[in-house]
Amino acid sequence: MVRPWVKVSLCQYEELKRLKEKKDKPLSQIIREAVGEFLKKKDFPADATVSSLAGGTRNRYKSVSAYFPRSDWGLLEELSKNTGKSKTELVRQALDVYLGR
Repeated sequence: MVRPWVKVSLCQYEELKRLKEKKDKPLSQIIREAVGEFLKKKDFPADATVSSLAGGTRNRYKSVSAYFPRSDWGLLEELSKNTGKSKTELVRQALDVYLGR
């Protein structure tokens, strides 16, 4: 298992906290499920642009740690290289899909 820190948006964090209480699951497990489902997709946009946090956005994100299987983390690294997106951005994208956005 790999345990990185990732930044999620505050609204994602609030939804994750509600889901954690509702499902009585650890936050890390919910994030892991979201990323696992996201990585099962086979079609990712090839024209994705490189993303980064703009200046002054520090207060809009929350750092959380999550455990990932090494295989999923390796797939995230490969997808990151192929799309130019950071692994953290891919985790946020996976959470958006998982949370129904």
